[in-house]
Amino acid sequence: MDGNWKFCGLLVLLIILVSHSLCSCWSLNDEGLALLKLRERVVSDPFGALGNWKSSDTENDPCSWFGVECSGGKVVILNLKDLCLEGALAPELRRLTHIKSIILRNNSFTGIIPEGFGELMELEVLDLGYNNFTGSLPSDLGINESLAILLLDNNELLGALSPEIYELQMISESQVDEALLSNVAKKGSSCNRRFSTWYVFCRFKITSFET
Repeated sequence: MDGNWKFCGLLVLLIILVSHSLCSCWSLNDEGLALLKLRERVVSDPFGALGNWKSSDTENDPCSWFGVECSGGKVVILNLKDLCLEGALAPELRRLTHIKSIILRNNSFTGIIPEGFGELMELEVLDLGYNNFTGSLPSDLGINESLAILLLDNNELLGALSPEIYELQMISESQVDEALLSNVAKKGSSCNRRFSTWYVFCRFKITSFET
């Protein structure tokens, strides 16, 4: 009899622990889960910048994570520049539906830039410069009317720019802020300093720079 009670007690304890673990994960919203997908794809984090990106009870609010800024409880900025992170981008980033700025400059991300950024209708700045991206740009970037600045300098891409990307070239002669270009050009130490040709895409103009 005592053995049965002990067994039942252990079973109940196990159920509680499992439920507690599941609730911890479920308590993260879609944005938090999307960011964790990015964290899973990072294979090297030399500065431990993503150390507090966790789904634990005490750290399950993505707004408290390093490099993440929120407004009204929604993720609006992801800034992970100059961290020498190695890995690949997660397609789940398309779930950051309120994001305005994604800055991953000066890291060692590899592979393709996944489709989905064009679906982020509040995205204004996408800075992927100084990485190791390859392949072609996603065609949906060209139809994102909110995207104002796209920086892709010093990557191993981009074999051919899709026709949709050139839709960023429209009527206006708007220029990228000169101070921004100056800061980029004067970039100091880099995880990936290899190339001298780079592109700055801005609505509604594309400019190619050769040094």
